[in-house]
Amino acid sequence: MSMRTFAAGVLLLSCGLVAAQGDNAPGDFVRLVDALDEPEYYCFDLAGWGANLLLDDPLQTHTCKSRRAQDQKFHFEDGRLRISLYDRCVQVAGSSGVTLAGSAVLARPCSDNPLQKLALDDDGRIRIGDSGFCIAAGSDSTEASGPSHMWRTLTVADCDSAEASLSTWQVGLD
Repeated sequence: MSMRTFAAGVLLLSCGLVAAQGDNAPGDFVRLVDALDEPEYYCFDLAGWGANLLLDDPLQTHTCKSRRAQDQKFHFEDGRLRISLYDRCVQVAGSSGVTLAGSAVLARPCSDNPLQKLALDDDGRIRIGDSGFCIAAGSDSTEASGPSHMWRTLTVADCDSAEASLSTWQVGLD
């Protein structure tokens, strides 16, 4: 590899303009344990795709894509759920560090905001700090870009009353 090619690659990656190639990207899929109405399961997903990625739109849960889908790669680090290639963290909507059931799930710059404090517990719930709330998939689904893909909203739900089928997650596709 020439020094020019190497330097151009480093510049593009540092600017966030391209994703890592293939399966070498960090992170993994955050998948709903219950397949519901989607035999390929639902995974956390950034809205849009490729050059049309919509980082400021709410996150969704979408048909799990191939292992090369960079818009579905996340990882837990330092008490946050980071969006692996986009220098963002998952944050629930709220005010003054407080969220409510039904609030949206967003991609925001990583910070000390308490609404970014997320942890996957032993029961597969993604808990939001000590709030008693979890992240859940919406109860309705619809086609996304054709019948082979489906999507649902991601929302904040009360952990004690959320349906397990909509609020039990795992890291990884297997």
